[in-house]
Amino acid sequence: MRRRLLITYLSLLGVAVVAFLLPLSVTIASRENQGMFIDRVDDTTRFATVAGTWLRGGRLSTLQSEIAEYDRLYGIGVAVVLPDGVVRIASRAGIDPDEPLLRAEVRAALSGSRAQPAGVIWPWQHRPMVVAEPIGNSGAIDGAVVTVSPTDGLRTSIGQQWAVLAAIGLMLLAVGAALAIPIGRWFARPLNELDEVTHAISRGELTERVHDDVGPPELRRLASSFNIMAARLSALIDRQRGFISYASHQLRTPLASVRLRVENLADAAPPADAAEYRLVVDEVDRLSAIFEAVLTFARADTESAELTDIDAGGIADDRVVAWQAMADAAGVRLTRAGVDSAPARAAAQTLDQVLDVLIHNAIKNGGAGATVQVLVDGDADGVRVAVCDDGPGMTDEQMAQAMRPFWRQPDRGQAGAGLGLAIANALVTASGGTLRLHRSAAGGLEAGVRLAAAPARATEPVE
Repeated sequence: MRRRLLITYLSLLGVAVVAFLLPLSVTIASRENQGMFIDRVDDTTRFATVAGTWLRGGRLSTLQSEIAEYDRLYGIGVAVVLPDGVVRIASRAGIDPDEPLLRAEVRAALSGSRAQPAGVIWPWQHRPMVVAEPIGNSGAIDGAVVTVSPTDGLRTSIGQQWAVLAAIGLMLLAVGAALAIPIGRWFARPLNELDEVTHAISRGELTERVHDDVGPPELRRLASSFNIMAARLSALIDRQRGFISYASHQLRTPLASVRLRVENLADAAPPADAAEYRLVVDEVDRLSAIFEAVLTFARADTESAELTDIDAGGIADDRVVAWQAMADAAGVRLTRAGVDSAPARAAAQTLDQVLDVLIHNAIKNGGAGATVQVLVDGDADGVRVAVCDDGPGMTDEQMAQAMRPFWRQPDRGQAGAGLGLAIANALVTASGGTLRLHRSAAGGLEAGVRLAAAPARATEPVE
């Protein structure tokens, strides 16, 4: 989180610095070019004025000496070009009016146009600055004076100023980076704490809270709202746990007392009412069973699970052996398949209880002649324990509702509270796993439990 904030902040800062320094760099280059161009125009105009007088007076030797001295002092070439394009005098050899860099400027001057800037010369360009001015006026053009100025000094000056701007930009980035670290920490600390406390509450540590006095105002309000929500959630769970404890103590005793009194009436019941008497006993037993199932479901939803390493294969073996007698009595073939051992992570007794529910449902719903298979397999990512049967199964709509509390299949007419799958799903979820219902390969129902695999234990060396 903090890294992403820093990257975003520094990226925006970099864009802002570039957006500020780039136009300034262009302005500096344009200003330096304009200053040099104005100086060259002044010198070229002066030479054009003098050349007009001396051309008409025939004193070109004096002009030759002056432009030669000018070239020697400043390194700027000067040439006087006649209207036919021929160089009359020049401060050095090699100034050719037909050269591509000079041609356009010289022709414009011979047509009577004053010198105009030819664009910005950037530090990476090595072309000279060419300025040409007409001799005479627009009515009578006697020629043109052209100056060819080296731009080494201009490009060096621009480069030095750009270097200063780059240093300023780097300094701004360095200062911004130095400020970004504490700002990012100040901004991210409440979010990191909120993440840690959220995970703690999800583990059942309901007393954990976040500090609501640090960070930006928006995060402070978020932290305060989170603490209020966590307090209300904790109060609701405490109230539910209290109700479960109260109901467990207050209702078990009356139910046991009713069961005992009904049994004491067995001798007093007339033989003709024996069936009614047995029905009353069964209903009391059914009420007790529903009550215990409700309490189990409520505890599964509220109590936090402490995960431990289990062997899913061994547990499956034990549950198949435990249910074998009931399966034989119901005419159901109960088998075990898959790997022998599958280390997994779950709360103690969770997989035992879940398999009891799934195997019992499969035997009950499969009917005589059915086959129920308990399959265990797994890989590095997780362990799967599935109870498959070839019974009538469920429709897609029924499978979607089967794990809802108190749901029972409407077409079976079987007794039960409708809490078995709901309890199993709550227990598996509390252990960080999943319970899914699918159609089995044999056309019946497959109830698959997926648990996290237990980490591999390092083997101790044998001495």
